[in-house]
Amino acid sequence: MKPAVFSFLLLLFPAAGSADTFLLKDGAKIEGEVTGEMDGTVLIKTKYGSLTINRADITEQQTPPVQLQVPAEAPQVPSAAAEAPAAPALPEAPQVSTPAAETPAAPPAQPEAPVQFTLATIVSGNGNRLLVYAENGVAIATETFDAAGARLSLEGVIKNGTYSEYYADGNLKTVKTLLGGKMSGSLKAYYPSGTLQVDAYYFDGAKEGDFKYFSEDGKISMEAAYKNDRLNGWKKEYDPEGALRNEAFYQDDKAVEPPKPAAGTDRPQEQESLVTAKVVKVARGEILTFTLNGKYIGKVRMDKEFNVTGQEGKINDGTVKIYTKDGKLQKELLFKDREVRILRLYEEGGPLKATYTYREGVASKFALK
Repeated sequence: MKPAVFSFLLLLFPAAGSADTFLLKDGAKIEGEVTGEMDGTVLIKTKYGSLTINRADITEQQTPPVQLQVPAEAPQVPSAAAEAPAAPALPEAPQVSTPAAETPAAPPAQPEAPVQFTLATIVSGNGNRLLVYAENGVAIATETFDAAGARLSLEGVIKNGTYSEYYADGNLKTVKTLLGGKMSGSLKAYYPSGTLQVDAYYFDGAKEGDFKYFSEDGKISMEAAYKNDRLNGWKKEYDPEGALRNEAFYQDDKAVEPPKPAAGTDRPQEQESLVTAKVVKVARGEILTFTLNGKYIGKVRMDKEFNVTGQEGKINDGTVKIYTKDGKLQKELLFKDREVRILRLYEEGGPLKATYTYREGVASKFALK
């Protein structure tokens, strides 16, 4: 009997290797098994690899409930009811025909909830940063950087999408779009009070376009123009009151003599001639015609889903802004290697509505959170 009792007791305990769920201060959720703990840090084995988390950053550890199992060969105890003689069969009742009830229609299918990508940053005692990427609250990847900002490791897969990061009190901290694991699109960062701190753009992990930094009271503190991750254009710094304090003109990260003002004006010329665009709606989409100094340089055709269906001419690399007749920003296209790489659409009045990135002319949309 001892072996039988021992096997029954084993069934009362959870199977080895069952995963716990760890809830972190920043709202991230990690599923895994604790494989070690030392000096206030916990080593957790996940399906993406092993993670080292500070015990102080874990707000809750949830363990799956124990499932009790009954041995398949449990002895059957006869009951008095089982030994009683069977009651005599009663005559069958007459069958009455009734109309068949209508089967109720199935309820309409509920639309799938939108996917929500979030990001949480955990700083360890040695200055390393652990970025936890999550999809609908479940960790899908982790990325570790040292104190100097160099990436040490990547575990799991960072899916394409727009990621939101929040402060401990739930206020929005950052919103950024990732494509192929790299920043591609708008980056917005906020102070804990909710005031915009940074408004910038990236392409393929590099700074591209205007970067603006604001003080907590909403005043501009610095703005700069980037191209291919280098300063190209004016960089301006402002005092706490928002007045211009310093400015310099750059080419490829080097300060150079700024362009001379145009004759009869006090305003400096642009670094290069401005490319303008005109949009014409057609049955299957739209045609964008680009000019430089009033001369035609190229044309792009897009369908109704903003896929590029045709292109001709040579359009300069850089950002081209398209405005409505009343001067409101409508579209913004980023060209690199003479091809459309990013399209930004704006609501009437200016707020950014959506960002499209391109690979071989095919548009991928990233809705803003």
